[in-house]
Amino acid sequence: MSDNKERLDAVLRRRRAQLPVVDEQVGRWRRIHRLATELGAAVLGGDPSADDPAQAVLSSLDADTMVRAAQDCLDVLATVRARVSRATVDIGVSGRARNGKSTVLQSLSGLDDRQIPSGRGQPVTAVRSRIHHSATDRGARLAMHSETSFLQDVIGPYHTELGLLPAPRDLSEFVNYAYPRVDGVSGPEQPRLAPLLARVREAQDALTTYRHCLTGEVRGVDLSDIREWVAYPETGQGGAVKRPYLAVRDATITCPFPIEDVTALGLVDLPGLGELVPAAETHHVDGLRNDVDFVIVVKRPTDTNAMWAKEDADALELVASVCGVADVRDFALILVNTGECLPENVRALDDDLRERLNGSDADRGYWVILADGADRDLVRNEVLQPVLEHLATALPRMDEAVIEDAVGVCRDRTARIRAQLADWSDALRTAAVPTATEQVIARAAALREEVAASVQAWVDTLRERTADDYEDTEYFARVSEVHEDVREWVLSGFGDGVETWQRRALNRFRVDRASLPFAFAQLNGARVEIARRCSAVDDLLTQRRDDYWTGLVTALGPRLARLIDEAGPARPVRPQDSLMTLSRVLRDASDPCPTLAETLEVALDIRLDYHTRVLPRLRRALDVLCPEPDDPSRETGPTSLLSVPRTADGAELLLERITQLARQAAYDAQSVLVQEPTATAQALFAYGEQFEDAFVRSESSEAEFRRLVGGFHGRMWPGDRTGKQAATERVRQVRGLVTALRELLTDMDRYPTGAEEIGR
Repeated sequence: MSDNKERLDAVLRRRRAQLPVVDEQVGRWRRIHRLATELGAAVLGGDPSADDPAQAVLSSLDADTMVRAAQDCLDVLATVRARVSRATVDIGVSGRARNGKSTVLQSLSGLDDRQIPSGRGQPVTAVRSRIHHSATDRGARLAMHSETSFLQDVIGPYHTELGLLPAPRDLSEFVNYAYPRVDGVSGPEQPRLAPLLARVREAQDALTTYRHCLTGEVRGVDLSDIREWVAYPETGQGGAVKRPYLAVRDATITCPFPIEDVTALGLVDLPGLGELVPAAETHHVDGLRNDVDFVIVVKRPTDTNAMWAKEDADALELVASVCGVADVRDFALILVNTGECLPENVRALDDDLRERLNGSDADRGYWVILADGADRDLVRNEVLQPVLEHLATALPRMDEAVIEDAVGVCRDRTARIRAQLADWSDALRTAAVPTATEQVIARAAALREEVAASVQAWVDTLRERTADDYEDTEYFARVSEVHEDVREWVLSGFGDGVETWQRRALNRFRVDRASLPFAFAQLNGARVEIARRCSAVDDLLTQRRDDYWTGLVTALGPRLARLIDEAGPARPVRPQDSLMTLSRVLRDASDPCPTLAETLEVALDIRLDYHTRVLPRLRRALDVLCPEPDDPSRETGPTSLLSVPRTADGAELLLERITQLARQAAYDAQSVLVQEPTATAQALFAYGEQFEDAFVRSESSEAEFRRLVGGFHGRMWPGDRTGKQAATERVRQVRGLVTALRELLTDMDRYPTGAEEIGR
């Protein structure tokens, strides 16, 4: 076989040399597929009912044809890649169950029932296995299911076939799933559904025997232990039936084949056709497609299986469906397994194949070999050697056919995509959209108008608060509370109690031998205390300022608010912090907006606190409690009223007179306080008007709004997918994708790495 080995090794070398070119093509077509998919998403992203010419053009475009064309190329290139990336010449052994398929594999590989199970009665092979020749290695690698893949790929198909939906989503649901009794299945579907139900119930009952194996890992197994992982359990076993094969996705066995001087050879052991498991034929085909170079279809002519039946024809059609563009006669061999068969049955099947399947033209018929599958020497000499000799000649021919088909498909789909891109370009030329500069100008004007309208509405609310009939009921209620608090304090002997105050006064009279020192001290104390107690309105004045800032933040609108939201990890809680954040964003922008930023900073420089606005006027109202006027020559103070006899009656009289003065001061202070809401409202209205003028109408406002939109468009209009502006953006996006696709196709022509290069 040395000549075959050299020729097949040469085939594998040529294949491997082509892999980089194929991978490059796959990468290019993946990019084309991605761009075509993005095109589809771009044209479908808007509102088809929008009254806009650009939107109408976009709605008329359909990228599905390009996506399908790119997918066609990826599919044929996947077939080519599967061939050229194989490191072995792989021969699949197929056929219906109970025809000796496993026996043939044993003869080819040198393994026995402990590794490739065979038997009479029920099907034995439960897992697809790949068997690779190696002069040195002997063992098995099992690719295990994960819990998710087990439920999706093994249990899910049973539920679909049985109509038991939804299928279990996790193993707990599978364990507790209440499957119907097998003997409860009836009707015309019973012969098919009852065995399926029995199989899934068996998998459920045996879960504890393989659940721990559902790891998704690859594990090594000694060949002496491989049987239970790839074969159905033998019938008649006592106790709980172990089913570890249910956890195996795929098995790879490595061992030395009993063949001298063999090339890198692989065998694929496929579960038999005709088994009552969900999608059995689909799994069988998946094992053949892009996975083998040649298929041996085994047919064993027993008393009930001596003729070429419809099921056999269906099996051969399945093989033909996966050989692609290669001639199925190059791809497949029908092996009549004569072992333990009557000569007349063998003869009947042979005649049926040669006369009815192949007909008179034997050269164009299917390749048929008769051999006892259990005779290892015979299988090696009469089956494997002819197959390898055939492949040494046929594989280059089949490779070329697959590659030429891929080249033709890629060339055809490239032409289709180019034609559609030309049509798209013509259509997009009719969609007149504004330039980026025009777009910024239009958006800036719209934003400025939006902010102007919102700020004006806010300023109007400030104006309403300056009206004569506007009452700040909360503030007036607080002033009344303050006045009542001062009055009660005064009437209670200035907080000491009347008797205590008078006793203190009499004691001081005796110490000072005068009434005025104590009286002056009491006036001074009353003046300070009344001013302090009036400061209780300070929190409301601060609240009015904060309300002003809150209203301003709202008036700036949602688009500017997004700049605040995205400027830090969390939106500032206080309105003044929001305004300061926005000011900082505008100043630190790549194209700064200094006037807008400064206007925001000025709006923050507002003082409405008690000490700034109320106390200066309140102090004048408290002058009545000054012991002496600042200019004694022009005014007379309360000295004459406060000079009383230094007796208990004098102390009582002094309390009465100081109380009168304090009540007068409290009344005057109240008059000052009740005037403040009007003054505050007028001040805030003036601040608001000034802000509106500076922010919207300053000399640089128009230019800075354009800078604002140019620098922060994406943040102020995130995911803009509606309206004319959205259509404009998408037209520009589509044009860019069309250009990128055209350039990618041009590059494929410019460099000698296109599909035509595959196979050189």
